[in-house]
Amino acid sequence: MNKSTVLCGALALLTLLAINACGGNGPGAEAHQGASPESAASPMPAASPMPAATEPIYACPMHPHVVSGDPDHTCPICGMDLVAVSIEPQSGSGPGPIVQVSPEMIQTMGVRTAPVETAYFDQSVRAFGNVVSNERLESVSVARLEGWIEDLAVRAEGDDVERGELLYRVYSPALIAAQKDFLAALEAGRGTRIDSGRQRLISDGMQAAAIDQLVESREVIERLPVYAEAAGTVADLAVRDGDYVKPGTPIMRLQSYAGVWVIASIPEADLALVTAGQTVSLDFPSAPEAAEQGTVDYIYPTIDPRTRTADVRIEVDNLSGALRPGAYADIQFSLGAGVSRLSVPTEALLRDSRGEHVIVALGAGRFAGRRVRTGAAGGGRTEILAGLNAGERVVVSGQFMLDSEANLREGLAKLDSQPDDARGGHRH
Repeated sequence: MNKSTVLCGALALLTLLAINACGGNGPGAEAHQGASPESAASPMPAASPMPAATEPIYACPMHPHVVSGDPDHTCPICGMDLVAVSIEPQSGSGPGPIVQVSPEMIQTMGVRTAPVETAYFDQSVRAFGNVVSNERLESVSVARLEGWIEDLAVRAEGDDVERGELLYRVYSPALIAAQKDFLAALEAGRGTRIDSGRQRLISDGMQAAAIDQLVESREVIERLPVYAEAAGTVADLAVRDGDYVKPGTPIMRLQSYAGVWVIASIPEADLALVTAGQTVSLDFPSAPEAAEQGTVDYIYPTIDPRTRTADVRIEVDNLSGALRPGAYADIQFSLGAGVSRLSVPTEALLRDSRGEHVIVALGAGRFAGRRVRTGAAGGGRTEILAGLNAGERVVVSGQFMLDSEANLREGLAKLDSQPDDARGGHRH
């Protein structure tokens, strides 16, 4: 086989769709026949009848619908020499057409193979997210009785508050009356009345520290102090000094940012691999000094129909205060770590309208296509769920040309099986 024949053979491998789409007399042939008046006026010379599948078949590298059993024929369209494309017979249960390639052609095409084997690999999923406030670290101060706000210690949103710090005082005539009843019960020493009086004070919003002060001093506290029950930043302030409040009136909302949440959007296909408690890697462009890891806290039960993604909530420590709500987060999920899977190099997979398939090396220069069902992917490898067995070898380089050749031969075999009247006359 000379160099021009090898190059022609390589070109023939890239014309797989001509046979399947045209059936030997498709639009491609008609286009050439109608390209000039001369070709339309004089019919092409008929080639030899289609030989048996066991005999060599010769086809034009540029026009694969031109076939013949005579190696001396040339293409009537372009004048190129025909190239042998013999078809190896297959049983009905076989994997598909087998391509027989000479060692010289294998070297020219740069064919490389890799074994099908079990391997440990991680599937990594990259996602994006945004920092939001941790709702578990939020506390709200609400009025429980009628009264007036006095000595408001917090003046604006954004003020930092420590646990136990004074927030405001409230003057309430109803609370003063409740304190007097409680003190009278203490003086009388009636246990049942003391307990009910204490419970009434708690229901009216009097904190334990203020009740202890009342018991110790035995004096009515006219302006009841209210202390912060948790540390945080004032996220919302609804009153001002001197405001009149009723039961249920919001006073302020405190939010701690010692910990935050990151809401990540995960593709629907990868959602099943994400589990609560899983550790993820984080990168915050606006806060390089922030924590580099977080923990999956909750997987939301719904999927966005527009983006086909689901939200995943990640807990992140923020003791440094570097993370702010609304900040962007780059997230890396490592899925399926430590699991041994039957797999092939990802580059070996071919995807087209038929689905996913590979080219299997059968030995002695013989290759065949094989459909496969895939699973997780990561680290340059893809899990094989069905279609291959451990120990087989798949083509990882040059498989596209082999796949084209296999499709060409499959098309020739289908044409050979058709009756002459179905082929539309002579084959050229």
